[in-house]
Amino acid sequence: MDYKKVNNALRKLSDTATKRVLCPADFVDICKSVNVCKMYYDIDLGYGRYTNPRTNKLIISNDIKDGKIILYDEGISSDLKLKYTYYYDDMEYVHAFIEFHEGIKKEDLELELDLYQFLADQMYIIVSRQNIRFMLDYAENYDIQTSIPNIYYLHRFYHLITKTIDATEYAVIFANLRNFKYINQTFGVRAGDNVMIKLAHTVIELADKEECVSRMGGDNYVFLVKKAHLNEYIEKLQNIKISGLDFLPNKSIDISFWTGISTVEDDDANIKSLVEQASVACSLGKQQLKKPVVFYDSDLAAMMAHSRNITAMFRPATENHEFVPFFQPKVNMLTGELIGMEALCRWKHDGIFIFPDQFIPVLDRQGLIHELDMTILKETCLAIRRWLDMGIEPPRVSFNISRKNLFVPDIEQKILDIVKSCNITTDRLETEITETAREDEIDRLISFLSKLKQNGMQIAIDDFGTGYSSLSLIHNINADIIKIDKSFVSALGRDSRSGVLIETIIQIADRLDMDVIAEGVETADEGRRLIDMGCINAQGYYYSKPVDFDTITDMIKNNGFKPIIS
Repeated sequence: MDYKKVNNALRKLSDTATKRVLCPADFVDICKSVNVCKMYYDIDLGYGRYTNPRTNKLIISNDIKDGKIILYDEGISSDLKLKYTYYYDDMEYVHAFIEFHEGIKKEDLELELDLYQFLADQMYIIVSRQNIRFMLDYAENYDIQTSIPNIYYLHRFYHLITKTIDATEYAVIFANLRNFKYINQTFGVRAGDNVMIKLAHTVIELADKEECVSRMGGDNYVFLVKKAHLNEYIEKLQNIKISGLDFLPNKSIDISFWTGISTVEDDDANIKSLVEQASVACSLGKQQLKKPVVFYDSDLAAMMAHSRNITAMFRPATENHEFVPFFQPKVNMLTGELIGMEALCRWKHDGIFIFPDQFIPVLDRQGLIHELDMTILKETCLAIRRWLDMGIEPPRVSFNISRKNLFVPDIEQKILDIVKSCNITTDRLETEITETAREDEIDRLISFLSKLKQNGMQIAIDDFGTGYSSLSLIHNINADIIKIDKSFVSALGRDSRSGVLIETIIQIADRLDMDVIAEGVETADEGRRLIDMGCINAQGYYYSKPVDFDTITDMIKNNGFKPIIS
């Protein structure tokens, strides 16, 4: 045997393996140098999973026949072979086979067993390394659950395709599955996984070879599509039928998406920014606009710039005490007595007030509403402390807590700690919380309100009658006050059903020994109608809009408004 020839062939093969993917032709020299006609492995790496669904091409370049990875094959049958077993974690992992040309005798092989063992080892090391590289590349570029490209692949695809095609021909669609959680809840997680896989293989067929569909994770997909096909994509993503499901034989499931779209306007467009823009449009469409298709445009860009500015200004504003409570009086309409007031958030920045509708939705989306609520609670408690230090006895002050606070760890204790730190007692405060529209929040809401009630704080159910849990709350919580939603009040005189609902709420409150206050009272006529129905307490512009500390202080001192004569 020509050992020099064997050595040169092996060095050449090793050098090639460091530069590119090996193919069967690369094994010709080494196999011929040792009289081998066939070399293969029976390794099982689950290759059915590691395929590119668009081309059905295996991620490893070597031929696979009958479950064997073929490194080299001259097409010659041979009865003379050597078998080598390799182990991983003390378990048989792979078998390597080397078959020899006719004319080679078994005793000849025995003289070169060390050489063939070394050759098999080197082949195994080289091929294993390449397999690992392929699997790492696959894991980096493909979604493990569905086998379709992931967002990283889409980024690479964009940079490659726009070298030959004008980038401005493209648009990016960010698509979020609508109500997919109900499939999991109804049929189970395994069924949901099955639907997700079939959906992925359905949407990937929408793309041609110059487009890309990727799964970003969870129930989010990103599409890079030609603008010429954009309307077609939008239409199809609103109604996709998934059939052939094991858990739902002979039926199909209708799937639709929330979609946000950004279009490429110049060749220098950054794909990461385009995806972000489309994501923002999709999120706003889903959460605020309730529109299934939203384009990212200059108006949306201005909205996002505003959102970024508000977010950046928030924490400096809290440190500078720019968020302050304004107070709206609650009045007994029969006597004109000031019976309470509600603290409402206002933001004064550089001498100018920023309206709540300009910053509260932004802070809510950014997860900062908890910090805002705690800030206003602290400022409200400090205001109460100031009145007491001035020798003024203020009526009870109510403050609002967003439902987003319910799942903040130890939120009840944080509220109580703030009250204590301002050296006031909890009976000077009233918690107002709106009814929940979500069934899964009710138990937590009841627990939250119960603890505050046990610690001496009064409880008011705000906007009563508009939420999911109206009767559940008053049944499970010993609340003190029901606030009739202003939508019922404003409809008095033109909608008889509003009057019936108000009377019913008043009767329920009376039977349960709860106080009632009507929100949004703007006219004396509304006040008289409410008094006739048995509601004597009101809050609204008829008496006063929310006012600053000094103005409400004067109102407390005067303690009088003009009564409404029924």
